[in-house]
Amino acid sequence: MGGGAAGITLAREFANCSFRVVLLESGGTEREQATQALYAGSDVGRPYELFRESRLRYFGGTTNHWGRVWCDLPSPLDFETREGVPYSGWPFALSHLKPWYQRAQAVFKLGPSGYELSEWGIAPGEIPEPFRGPHFVCRVLQQAPATRFGREYTPELQKAENLSVYLHANGLRFDSSENGGAVRQVNVGVLPEGRFTVRARIYVLASGGIENARLLLLSERPSGIGLGNEHDLVGRFFQLHLEYSGGFLDLKDPSTDLTFQTGEQGAKYTWLDRTRRFVSYLSLSDETKRQLNLPAFRVRFQYPRPPEVDALVRLTGLLPELHLRPDQRTAILQDLGSVIRKFPGIASYVARRMFYGRNKPPVPLASIPLNCTSEQLPNPESRIRLGSDLDAFGLRKVVVDWQLTAEDKRGMATGHRLLGAELVRTGFGRLRSTVPEGDHEWPRDMRGDQHHMGTTRMHRDPRRGVVDAHCRVHGVANLFVAGSSVFPTGGTFNPTLTIVALALRLADDIKEHFR
Repeated sequence: MGGGAAGITLAREFANCSFRVVLLESGGTEREQATQALYAGSDVGRPYELFRESRLRYFGGTTNHWGRVWCDLPSPLDFETREGVPYSGWPFALSHLKPWYQRAQAVFKLGPSGYELSEWGIAPGEIPEPFRGPHFVCRVLQQAPATRFGREYTPELQKAENLSVYLHANGLRFDSSENGGAVRQVNVGVLPEGRFTVRARIYVLASGGIENARLLLLSERPSGIGLGNEHDLVGRFFQLHLEYSGGFLDLKDPSTDLTFQTGEQGAKYTWLDRTRRFVSYLSLSDETKRQLNLPAFRVRFQYPRPPEVDALVRLTGLLPELHLRPDQRTAILQDLGSVIRKFPGIASYVARRMFYGRNKPPVPLASIPLNCTSEQLPNPESRIRLGSDLDAFGLRKVVVDWQLTAEDKRGMATGHRLLGAELVRTGFGRLRSTVPEGDHEWPRDMRGDQHHMGTTRMHRDPRRGVVDAHCRVHGVANLFVAGSSVFPTGGTFNPTLTIVALALRLADDIKEHFR
């Protein structure tokens, strides 16, 4: 159930196997307003309106958002039980997933290089002192081609004789045995009034970090308890990455060599080959996080660009949706015309970027804006639950209750203080932080990102998790969950590579079951 990154990865793995497979996708091949409206709900905690637009309900899921894809790995500590981080710890070490991460690289069409700067030809001496330890280290984000899974993998799925893809097929609820020990069938709805059921030996729920929890809560047994919710954990521990600007790095030497920040392989100019690119970011080292009991914290340099370029990026992103926003069509086109009239400035900027590299300053800089990401600590009071409003199928809509704690803020502030101290200690520069010091004062521009995690968390103990180490719902013999909803903690890593690695692992488990 679900045709996003996890669901399509599973379907590809099952193609041409000895068993039959049905993939249910709520939407069609393009965005449709009536289907997208099924994601509606209310927002009652910290403001998080992005939960509506961050999800796309058509084949390919949120991969349809991608203009480019950035992939990175968690650190080993992200998977460990950490003192000072409640509810932390995955059921296995990061190294356990290594074979599936290697296969996931191919799914994203990434190159052979890994996630250490040395693998991209950057020697340790080229990294400025404050960013090579002990508190901060450089890690790598790789850029993959914009692999929109629906568009990319549809031809492959169409050729599989054992696989049927049903579009506009909305999962409504699971029916289970009286004791909830096994799923008997899934009820499916087609707008406006169509209904059918699917019966299978194994079910995999892969509908995203919010909908996974909603579908389990909607699948109530006669006792009134949703599937997997015997311990009131479904929907809890809703986590996002905390994004904010964070301030400015004032360089002591405006001509400082910052080439360690980005690079490419196999092409002279970054803009001519995007398949072998990396951008490095600063991350708290595992040793420092372990010693100081800190959540993860990362920083990227954001080199300034002309405002007309920002406007062009924003407006071109809206063009595919013009038919869905008829009331804004005239204004959008007028704004786009205004931007195009400033084309000489945009062309000059693009030319400089082609020569110098997209994430390197084309001229000496005295001050560099920062882009920061902090980890949200697992919190059972941050949750997805069901409201009283009903959708077009008569099902209860979601209520998003996103909550942060004082510990989240303290971790953020401590990370910034450490960064400021390291810049001064090494004489590299100074930090002008925009992060307030108080426990309950947040950066003005802070927001939760689009990575929805934790709502069906993984744990060996059913009293502490919804799914077990193999992503099977505790107490339900034939129901599995795929996607970032199973993450116990989210670190600051981009989740999709890990989502695909876990889906490949789950596919191997299921194929072994049928062998």
